[in-house]
Amino acid sequence: LKRWHSLHVLRFGTMAKAMRASASRASGVMKKKAVRKSVKNLIRKTSLRTALVANIKAKAGRKDINFAAAPKIADKTQSTIALEERAGYPAKLSKGAVNPKDWKTYSGVKIEVDFARAPWLPDTWGQGVKKTAALTATARKAREKNGLNMKVGGGGILTTYVAPDGKSFFHKGTSQKHFLKVEGRPMTAKDCIEGKLRVAKLQAAQQVHLARAQIKDLSSGRQPEMIGTDKDETFFKILSPSERRCLPKTADLYFAVVSARRATSPEGVRDIFMVQTQLVEAGATPTWYVDKDSLHDYQSLGLKAVVGGKLTEARNKALQDARKLGKVCIQCSDDISAWEYRDGKPAKERSDEANNAAHAAARRYIISPVAAAKFITAKMRSADNPKPKLGGVYMLGSCSRVFHADPFARQHFILGDFFVVDLHSKVNFDPQMTLKEDYDFTCAHIKAHGSVMRCNRMTLNVKHYDNGGGACTNRDKKGEEEKRNIEILQKKWPGCFRSNPKRKNEVIMRWKKCQEVGEDSDLDDDDTGSSPSLNKKGSMKVVKQVARKGVVRKTAKRC
Repeated sequence: LKRWHSLHVLRFGTMAKAMRASASRASGVMKKKAVRKSVKNLIRKTSLRTALVANIKAKAGRKDINFAAAPKIADKTQSTIALEERAGYPAKLSKGAVNPKDWKTYSGVKIEVDFARAPWLPDTWGQGVKKTAALTATARKAREKNGLNMKVGGGGILTTYVAPDGKSFFHKGTSQKHFLKVEGRPMTAKDCIEGKLRVAKLQAAQQVHLARAQIKDLSSGRQPEMIGTDKDETFFKILSPSERRCLPKTADLYFAVVSARRATSPEGVRDIFMVQTQLVEAGATPTWYVDKDSLHDYQSLGLKAVVGGKLTEARNKALQDARKLGKVCIQCSDDISAWEYRDGKPAKERSDEANNAAHAAARRYIISPVAAAKFITAKMRSADNPKPKLGGVYMLGSCSRVFHADPFARQHFILGDFFVVDLHSKVNFDPQMTLKEDYDFTCAHIKAHGSVMRCNRMTLNVKHYDNGGGACTNRDKKGEEEKRNIEILQKKWPGCFRSNPKRKNEVIMRWKKCQEVGEDSDLDDDDTGSSPSLNKKGSMKVVKQVARKGVVRKTAKRC
């Protein structure tokens, strides 16, 4: 599943609406359809640099180059980030070195500190961007003669490498010669280690900031400072007093991140620090469960890492370690950039238009992974019987299409990217599952404990599905491994899984007792209705909803 924030285009929900639209067209009167402006794809590793470059080109005032304006969120964000927090700033500022704010070329052109950094650049060097002068008519003709299309645009800026003495160079070769001249030896890999780590940490923090800016929809530029999470006490007001009494302490939570083969690539390291930073920021130090061959690579990043083995083996080891410590086990993926919760009134009807309107009107909370775990744990412990021991988040990047439904589902799929396992659960992952292990784990929990707790208003900003390393490595181009795991699911849980007609090698989960009451399945194109729970005799009933301060929630018992 693609887990980035999805955009949902408003479409006609009923045949009557379609007929009215047809009649309007026939009469020559057609209302213009309101389409929400897209903010998709704002969160990229190059977003801030793109904004910086576009800004420099715009200030240059050149008419001979073409360039696209940067997204407003990225443009506003890059201007708020201090020079010291940019990747191009020297990892080690040598004594007597030229201050980066004073960087200039030999001809006096200002050099702006870059958001990027070449992997070979020594820790004491910096990287910047400078504007270039317009080409002369002779130069343009010469380039056109060589086959270059000068109408396409481009140019206008030049990446610049700045030595501690302030001298600037435009190529790796000339930079290496100057380093050799000054240091008396050639550059080595050891000269750039701290710079690489610093780049990963800074870009991780900046990517988190961009994700949060997108959630808050700050393209208008109202927020000049770096964006943090909402206060826990404010977010927890969504819970009832009895539910808040069930909130666990941070010390009672055990965070585990399952990862593999991602600690050597720049993008992988950046994603790792993106998760690590958010957890540490919230007061939790996670344990990273990694493959044996990568253990040293993860530990060299300063992480608390242990050998976990393959996917399900690592997940089970994390569960066992949490049980030994008597703590709640929280497992999350290694590339989550944000946790979000939407609190608001439900849609008045089950239609895209109503769902989108309710979703847009809801209050947006940016929450930490620790706050998310505490919230889910409190909901599980205060829930009606049968008490769930597994809880999680909605499986898509946007929860708009379920805003007509109960905010909490009790018989539905719990996503493996972020889930909570409470105390006194002995359910483990099936070792024979190499993919879709979270589907099997969900079913095993419903069978063992009678229900789960999925927060349909809580979502993640994550790219796990097509990321390198981890479970993605288990997928093959022909889909044979996917098919094998689907066969296991259908054999173990007959009647609970069927093929997804819209996505190859994907399944739709519908717990058998949901079928008895005609409840909706987990088809992500048309997801969940009201969530059932079990009464003491085991028969199905729908939990009564209580409207309170504009929020629909289940009545909860004391822990």
